[in-house]
Amino acid sequence: MKPDTPKSAAGLAIGLGLLLLGGIIFYDASQMQIPPTYARVGPQVFPYFIAVGLAVVGAYFAWNSWAPAARREIVAEGFATDWRALLIIGAGLLIHLNILKPLGFVIAGVFLFMCVAFAFGSRSFLRDGIVAITLVVASYIGFTHGLGLQLPAGILAGLL
Repeated sequence: MKPDTPKSAAGLAIGLGLLLLGGIIFYDASQMQIPPTYARVGPQVFPYFIAVGLAVVGAYFAWNSWAPAARREIVAEGFATDWRALLIIGAGLLIHLNILKPLGFVIAGVFLFMCVAFAFGSRSFLRDGIVAITLVVASYIGFTHGLGLQLPAGILAGLL
């Protein structure tokens, strides 16, 4: 490696942080007390997938940050940050957290989806609403009825 090849300390820190987070999640999932009523797929499967995914992404970030410039992935720099979009998404997340229990997962999820779509520049509100409702209701049904997790139904408790 050439001595003048710039290295990304921030990229290395992010990569190592993701590796550490993946290791913590993997360890925590391995310590779960699983009742014998679960067959092959229990509540540990998803945390294991997430832990492995974080570790792979973290290892790639760390490698890419310290690889020679010829092998490094080219990242476009010099683009301005879209602070307006970041503010809309951040506000959507804060509102989502505050309306999740009283209004329910479905309404809060649709609201958050619409905020993110708007922040990314979409102005097709009908299409975005249909996609949001479809994805959020499918997620709600999958988690509550398929996996047995209790997501807040909110004001739609009688309909879901």
